Amino acid sequence: MNKKLSSKLNQELAHLSQDQIDNLVQQALYMRKRSGSKQGTLDDWVMRVMRKNQRTIEKATDVRPAVVASVRAREILLELDGDFLTIEPGNFQVVVGDHVSTGILDGERRVILVEERQTKLSRPEVKNARQEQLIAANIDVVVIVVSVVSPPLHPRLIDRYLVAIQNGGAQPVICVNKLDLLEDSAELELLEPYRKIGVEVFDCSCKDLRGLPAMRDALAGKTVAFVGHSGVGKSSLANAFAPELGLKTGKVSEGYGRGMHTTTTSSMHRLTNGTTLIDTPGIRSFGLWDSGEDEITAAFGEFAQYECKFRDCRHIAEPGCGVLAALERGEISQERYATYCRMIGEVGT
Repeated sequence: MNKKLSSKLNQELAHLSQDQIDNLVQQALYMRKRSGSKQGTLDDWVMRVMRKNQRTIEKATDVRPAVVASVRAREILLELDGDFLTIEPGNFQVVVGDHVSTGILDGERRVILVEERQTKLSRPEVKNARQEQLIAANIDVVVIVVSVVSPPLHPRLIDRYLVAIQNGGAQPVICVNKLDLLEDSAELELLEPYRKIGVEVFDCSCKDLRGLPAMRDALAGKTVAFVGHSGVGKSSLANAFAPELGLKTGKVSEGYGRGMHTTTTSSMHRLTNGTTLIDTPGIRSFGLWDSGEDEITAAFGEFAQYECKFRDCRHIAEPGCGVLAALERGEISQERYATYCRMIGEVGT
Protein backbone atom coordinates (compact mmCIF):
# COMPACT_ATOMS: atom_id res chain seq x y z
CA MET A 1 0.00 0.00 0.00
CA ASN A 2 1.22 3.48 -0.85
CA LYS A 3 -0.28 6.37 1.10
CA LYS A 4 0.04 8.69 -1.91
CA LEU A 5 -2.43 6.59 -3.90
CA SER A 6 -6.18 6.19 -3.49
CA SER A 7 -7.54 3.17 -1.63
CA LYS A 8 -9.18 2.02 -4.88
CA LEU A 9 -5.89 1.92 -6.80
CA ASN A 10 -4.09 0.34 -3.87
CA GLN A 11 -6.66 -2.46 -3.97
CA GLU A 12 -6.09 -2.90 -7.70
CA LEU A 13 -2.35 -3.14 -7.09
CA ALA A 14 -2.66 -5.57 -4.17
CA HIS A 15 -1.09 -8.36 -6.25
CA LEU A 16 2.18 -6.39 -6.38
CA SER A 17 4.81 -6.16 -3.66
CA GLN A 18 5.30 -2.94 -1.72
CA ASP A 19 8.55 -2.28 -3.58
CA GLN A 20 6.86 -2.72 -6.95
CA ILE A 21 4.09 -0.29 -5.99
CA ASP A 22 6.60 2.25 -4.69
CA ASN A 23 8.61 1.88 -7.90
CA LEU A 24 5.50 2.65 -9.95
CA VAL A 25 4.89 5.78 -7.88
CA GLN A 26 8.50 6.92 -8.40
CA GLN A 27 8.20 6.39 -12.14
CA ALA A 28 4.90 8.31 -12.17
CA LEU A 29 6.38 11.25 -10.27
CA TYR A 30 9.38 11.28 -12.60
CA MET A 31 7.18 11.14 -15.70
CA ARG A 32 4.94 13.94 -14.45
CA LYS A 33 7.96 16.11 -13.59
CA ARG A 34 9.52 15.59 -17.02
CA SER A 35 6.27 16.37 -18.78
CA GLY A 36 5.82 19.66 -16.93
CA SER A 37 2.10 18.93 -16.74
CA LYS A 38 0.01 19.65 -13.65
CA GLN A 39 -3.01 17.81 -15.02
CA GLY A 40 -4.28 14.53 -13.55
CA THR A 41 -3.96 12.85 -10.18
CA LEU A 42 -1.08 10.66 -9.12
CA ASP A 43 -3.39 7.69 -9.69
CA ASP A 44 -3.76 8.78 -13.32
CA TRP A 45 0.00 9.02 -13.78
CA VAL A 46 0.58 5.61 -12.19
CA MET A 47 -1.94 4.07 -14.60
CA ARG A 48 -0.14 5.84 -17.45
CA VAL A 49 3.17 4.36 -16.31
CA MET A 50 1.67 0.88 -16.10
CA ARG A 51 0.32 1.14 -19.65
CA LYS A 52 3.67 2.41 -20.90
CA ASN A 53 5.56 -0.38 -19.12
CA GLN A 54 3.24 -2.98 -20.61
CA ARG A 55 3.77 -1.59 -24.13
CA THR A 56 7.51 -1.61 -23.53
CA ILE A 57 7.47 -5.27 -22.47
CA GLU A 58 5.41 -6.24 -25.51
CA LYS A 59 7.65 -4.28 -27.86
CA ALA A 60 11.00 -5.47 -26.48
CA THR A 61 12.95 -8.20 -28.26
CA ASP A 62 15.75 -10.51 -27.10
CA VAL A 63 14.49 -10.41 -23.51
CA ARG A 64 17.12 -11.59 -21.01
CA PRO A 65 17.49 -11.55 -17.22
CA ALA A 66 20.27 -9.54 -15.57
CA VAL A 67 21.48 -8.43 -12.14
CA VAL A 68 22.31 -4.83 -11.23
CA ALA A 69 26.00 -4.71 -10.26
CA SER A 70 26.39 -0.95 -9.76
CA VAL A 71 24.27 2.20 -10.00
CA ARG A 72 25.52 5.68 -10.81
CA ALA A 73 23.64 8.88 -11.55
CA ARG A 74 23.48 8.35 -15.30
CA GLU A 75 24.32 4.69 -15.83
CA ILE A 76 23.70 1.18 -14.55
CA LEU A 77 26.23 -1.66 -14.69
CA LEU A 78 24.44 -4.93 -15.40
CA GLU A 79 25.71 -8.49 -15.07
CA LEU A 80 24.27 -10.13 -18.18
CA ASP A 81 25.08 -13.64 -19.42
CA GLY A 82 28.32 -13.75 -17.42
CA ASP A 83 29.53 -10.40 -18.76
CA PHE A 84 29.03 -6.76 -17.80
CA LEU A 85 27.14 -4.11 -19.73
CA THR A 86 26.63 -0.41 -19.00
CA ILE A 87 23.25 1.08 -19.92
CA GLU A 88 21.18 4.16 -19.13
CA PRO A 89 18.92 3.78 -16.05
CA GLY A 90 15.69 4.90 -17.71
CA ASN A 91 12.70 5.50 -15.44
CA PHE A 92 13.19 2.49 -13.17
CA GLN A 93 14.48 2.94 -9.63
CA VAL A 94 16.99 0.11 -9.27
CA VAL A 95 19.61 -0.77 -6.70
CA VAL A 96 22.61 -3.09 -6.55
CA GLY A 97 21.39 -6.68 -6.29
CA ASP A 98 18.14 -6.10 -8.19
CA HIS A 99 17.09 -8.83 -10.58
CA VAL A 100 15.74 -7.26 -13.75
CA SER A 101 14.49 -8.21 -17.19
CA THR A 102 16.14 -6.44 -20.11
CA GLY A 103 15.25 -6.21 -23.77
CA ILE A 104 16.22 -4.49 -27.00
CA LEU A 105 14.27 -1.30 -27.73
CA ASP A 106 15.18 1.03 -30.58
CA GLY A 107 18.44 -0.83 -31.02
CA GLU A 108 19.55 -0.50 -27.39
CA ARG A 109 19.30 -2.82 -24.39
CA ARG A 110 17.16 -1.42 -21.61
CA VAL A 111 15.61 -2.47 -18.32
CA ILE A 112 11.97 -3.36 -18.98
CA LEU A 113 11.01 -4.89 -15.62
CA VAL A 114 12.31 -4.96 -12.04
CA GLU A 115 11.57 -8.32 -10.43
CA GLU A 116 10.07 -8.49 -6.94
CA ARG A 117 12.72 -8.02 -4.27
CA GLN A 118 13.05 -10.88 -1.79
CA THR A 119 14.96 -8.75 0.73
CA LYS A 120 16.32 -5.22 0.87
CA LEU A 121 18.26 -2.77 3.01
CA SER A 122 17.22 0.87 2.95
CA ARG A 123 17.12 4.09 4.93
CA PRO A 124 15.57 7.56 4.48
CA GLU A 125 17.39 9.86 2.10
CA VAL A 126 19.66 12.30 3.94
CA LYS A 127 18.21 15.38 2.21
CA ASN A 128 14.61 14.14 2.09
CA ALA A 129 13.54 11.91 4.96
CA ARG A 130 10.23 11.20 3.21
CA GLN A 131 12.03 9.43 0.37
CA GLU A 132 13.43 5.91 0.68
CA GLN A 133 17.08 5.38 -0.23
CA LEU A 134 17.72 1.80 -1.25
CA ILE A 135 21.16 0.42 -0.41
CA ALA A 136 21.02 -3.16 -1.68
CA ALA A 137 18.46 -5.81 -2.67
CA ASN A 138 18.12 -9.61 -2.66
CA ILE A 139 20.77 -10.07 0.01
CA ASP A 140 20.98 -13.09 2.32
CA VAL A 141 23.23 -11.59 4.99
CA VAL A 142 24.11 -8.05 6.04
CA VAL A 143 27.49 -7.88 7.75
CA ILE A 144 27.61 -4.92 10.13
CA VAL A 145 31.29 -4.04 10.14
CA VAL A 146 32.54 -2.26 13.27
CA SER A 147 36.05 -1.65 14.50
CA VAL A 148 37.92 -1.12 17.71
CA VAL A 149 40.07 1.89 18.62
CA SER A 150 39.98 3.67 15.24
CA PRO A 151 37.10 4.41 14.98
CA PRO A 152 35.80 2.97 18.28
CA LEU A 153 32.73 0.75 18.57
CA HIS A 154 29.34 2.41 18.05
CA PRO A 155 26.64 0.09 19.52
CA ARG A 156 23.87 2.60 18.76
CA LEU A 157 24.63 2.34 15.06
CA ILE A 158 24.55 -1.47 15.32
CA ASP A 159 21.08 -1.29 16.87
CA ARG A 160 19.81 0.89 14.06
CA TYR A 161 21.19 -1.47 11.45
CA LEU A 162 19.53 -4.42 13.21
CA VAL A 163 16.11 -2.76 12.95
CA ALA A 164 16.62 -1.98 9.25
CA ILE A 165 17.93 -5.47 8.49
CA GLN A 166 14.99 -7.15 10.21
CA ASN A 167 12.53 -4.91 8.40
CA GLY A 168 14.17 -5.79 5.08
CA GLY A 169 14.17 -9.55 5.67
CA ALA A 170 17.91 -10.35 5.65
CA GLN A 171 20.05 -11.98 8.35
CA PRO A 172 22.41 -9.80 10.44
CA VAL A 173 26.01 -10.65 11.29
CA ILE A 174 28.52 -8.46 13.14
CA CYS A 175 32.19 -8.34 12.17
CA VAL A 176 34.64 -6.62 14.52
CA ASN A 177 37.62 -5.41 12.53
CA LYS A 178 41.09 -4.08 13.51
CA LEU A 179 41.60 -6.43 16.47
CA ASP A 180 45.35 -6.00 15.94
CA LEU A 181 44.94 -2.49 17.39
CA LEU A 182 43.10 -3.64 20.51
CA GLU A 183 44.89 -3.11 23.83
CA ASP A 184 41.93 -3.16 26.21
CA SER A 185 39.48 -6.05 25.75
CA ALA A 186 36.81 -4.10 27.67
CA GLU A 187 35.76 -2.50 24.38
CA LEU A 188 34.65 -5.91 23.10
CA GLU A 189 32.30 -6.33 26.07
CA LEU A 190 29.98 -3.89 24.30
CA LEU A 191 29.17 -6.73 21.88
CA GLU A 192 28.04 -9.23 24.51
CA PRO A 193 24.36 -8.12 24.33
CA TYR A 194 24.33 -9.04 20.63
CA ARG A 195 25.83 -12.46 21.21
CA LYS A 196 23.16 -13.06 23.86
CA ILE A 197 20.31 -12.32 21.43
CA GLY A 198 21.76 -14.72 18.86
CA VAL A 199 23.57 -12.41 16.46
CA GLU A 200 26.74 -14.10 15.20
CA VAL A 201 29.86 -12.03 15.90
CA PHE A 202 33.20 -12.54 14.13
CA ASP A 203 36.35 -11.06 15.67
CA CYS A 204 38.68 -10.20 12.78
CA SER A 205 41.77 -8.36 11.67
CA CYS A 206 42.58 -7.61 8.05
CA LYS A 207 46.22 -7.07 9.05
CA ASP A 208 46.95 -10.49 10.55
CA LEU A 209 43.88 -12.23 8.98
CA ARG A 210 42.57 -13.65 12.26
CA GLY A 211 38.90 -14.62 12.14
CA LEU A 212 38.61 -14.19 8.38
CA PRO A 213 38.71 -17.88 7.38
CA ALA A 214 35.82 -18.66 9.75
CA MET A 215 33.73 -15.77 8.44
CA ARG A 216 34.59 -16.62 4.83
CA ASP A 217 33.40 -20.20 5.38
CA ALA A 218 30.20 -19.06 7.13
CA LEU A 219 29.28 -16.74 4.25
CA ALA A 220 30.28 -19.03 1.37
CA GLY A 221 27.68 -19.20 -1.37
CA LYS A 222 25.57 -16.35 0.04
CA THR A 223 24.82 -12.84 -1.17
CA VAL A 224 26.37 -10.57 1.43
CA ALA A 225 26.36 -6.79 1.94
CA PHE A 226 29.07 -5.11 4.02
CA VAL A 227 27.80 -2.00 5.81
CA GLY A 228 29.17 0.22 8.54
CA HIS A 229 30.58 3.50 9.77
CA SER A 230 33.15 5.27 7.60
CA GLY A 231 36.67 4.05 8.31
CA VAL A 232 35.86 0.65 9.86
CA GLY A 233 37.57 -1.19 7.01
CA LYS A 234 34.78 -2.60 4.84
CA SER A 235 36.86 -2.42 1.67
CA SER A 236 39.86 -3.91 3.47
CA LEU A 237 37.66 -6.82 4.53
CA ALA A 238 36.47 -7.26 0.96
CA ASN A 239 40.09 -7.32 -0.23
CA ALA A 240 40.93 -9.90 2.44
CA PHE A 241 38.04 -12.03 1.20
CA ALA A 242 39.25 -11.74 -2.38
CA PRO A 243 42.61 -9.95 -2.89
CA GLU A 244 42.03 -9.80 -6.64
CA LEU A 245 39.30 -7.18 -6.09
CA GLY A 246 41.82 -4.48 -5.23
CA LEU A 247 39.19 -2.15 -3.78
CA LYS A 248 40.37 1.30 -2.73
CA THR A 249 40.89 1.66 1.01
CA GLY A 250 41.25 4.73 3.20
CA LYS A 251 42.45 5.94 6.55
CA VAL A 252 40.73 7.43 9.56
CA SER A 253 41.09 11.20 9.67
CA GLU A 254 43.46 12.41 12.38
CA GLY A 255 41.95 14.29 15.29
CA TYR A 256 38.39 13.24 14.53
CA GLY A 257 38.47 9.44 14.75
CA ARG A 258 36.17 9.32 11.75
CA GLY A 259 36.66 7.50 8.53
CA MET A 260 37.12 9.13 5.16
CA HIS A 261 34.67 8.02 2.44
CA THR A 262 36.52 5.76 -0.01
CA THR A 263 33.57 3.77 -1.41
CA THR A 264 31.10 6.23 -2.94
CA THR A 265 28.66 3.81 -4.56
CA SER A 266 27.54 0.26 -3.80
CA SER A 267 29.09 -2.38 -6.03
CA MET A 268 28.62 -6.14 -6.47
CA HIS A 269 31.47 -8.64 -6.79
CA ARG A 270 31.40 -12.40 -7.46
CA LEU A 271 33.98 -14.25 -5.34
CA THR A 272 35.63 -17.56 -6.14
CA ASN A 273 34.03 -19.35 -3.17
CA GLY A 274 30.53 -18.65 -4.53
CA THR A 275 29.89 -15.64 -2.32
CA THR A 276 28.39 -12.53 -3.89
CA LEU A 277 29.74 -9.51 -2.05
CA ILE A 278 28.19 -6.04 -2.10
CA ASP A 279 30.44 -3.28 -0.80
CA THR A 280 28.55 -0.16 0.30
CA PRO A 281 29.60 3.43 1.09
CA GLY A 282 30.51 4.21 4.68
CA ILE A 283 28.00 6.27 6.65
CA ARG A 284 28.15 8.43 9.77
CA SER A 285 24.48 8.21 10.71
CA PHE A 286 21.67 5.83 9.83
CA GLY A 287 18.00 6.75 9.86
CA LEU A 288 15.19 4.19 9.86
CA TRP A 289 12.84 3.95 6.91
CA ASP A 290 9.16 3.20 7.48
CA SER A 291 9.73 1.89 11.01
CA GLY A 292 6.95 2.32 13.53
CA GLU A 293 6.96 1.29 17.18
CA ASP A 294 5.98 -2.30 16.34
CA GLU A 295 8.90 -2.73 13.93
CA ILE A 296 11.36 -1.22 16.39
CA THR A 297 10.13 -3.36 19.29
CA ALA A 298 10.32 -6.50 17.13
CA ALA A 299 14.02 -5.84 16.55
CA PHE A 300 14.64 -5.95 20.30
CA GLY A 301 13.76 -9.63 20.54
CA GLU A 302 15.10 -10.00 24.08
CA PHE A 303 12.10 -7.99 25.32
CA ALA A 304 9.61 -10.66 24.21
CA GLN A 305 10.37 -13.07 27.05
CA TYR A 306 9.15 -10.61 29.69
CA GLU A 307 5.46 -10.22 30.48
CA CYS A 308 3.93 -6.79 30.97
CA LYS A 309 0.74 -5.79 32.74
CA PHE A 310 -0.63 -4.14 29.60
CA ARG A 311 -0.73 -5.68 26.14
CA ASP A 312 0.16 -2.39 24.43
CA CYS A 313 3.03 -1.65 26.81
CA ARG A 314 5.67 0.58 25.18
CA HIS A 315 8.30 -0.34 27.81
CA ILE A 316 8.96 3.31 28.61
CA ALA A 317 7.25 4.21 31.89
CA GLU A 318 4.16 1.98 32.10
CA PRO A 319 3.31 0.33 35.45
CA GLY A 320 3.86 -3.40 35.61
CA CYS A 321 6.32 -3.42 32.70
CA GLY A 322 8.32 -6.65 32.65
CA VAL A 323 11.01 -5.11 30.46
CA LEU A 324 11.67 -2.28 32.93
CA ALA A 325 11.83 -4.80 35.76
CA ALA A 326 14.34 -6.91 33.80
CA LEU A 327 16.35 -3.78 33.06
CA GLU A 328 16.53 -2.99 36.76
CA ARG A 329 17.72 -6.55 37.47
CA GLY A 330 20.49 -6.17 34.89
CA GLU A 331 19.03 -8.78 32.52
CA ILE A 332 18.74 -6.29 29.65
CA SER A 333 21.58 -4.17 28.30
CA GLN A 334 21.36 -0.56 29.46
CA GLU A 335 22.95 0.58 26.17
CA ARG A 336 20.49 -1.39 24.03
CA TYR A 337 17.54 -0.12 26.05
CA ALA A 338 18.73 3.50 25.77
CA THR A 339 18.89 3.13 21.98
CA TYR A 340 15.41 1.60 21.97
CA CYS A 341 13.99 4.58 23.85
CA ARG A 342 15.74 6.99 21.51
CA MET A 343 14.32 5.28 18.43
CA ILE A 344 10.81 5.08 19.89
CA GLY A 345 11.05 8.80 20.62
CA GLU A 346 11.92 9.47 16.97
CA VAL A 347 8.77 7.78 15.64
CA GLY A 348 6.46 10.40 14.21
CA THR A 349 8.93 13.25 14.66
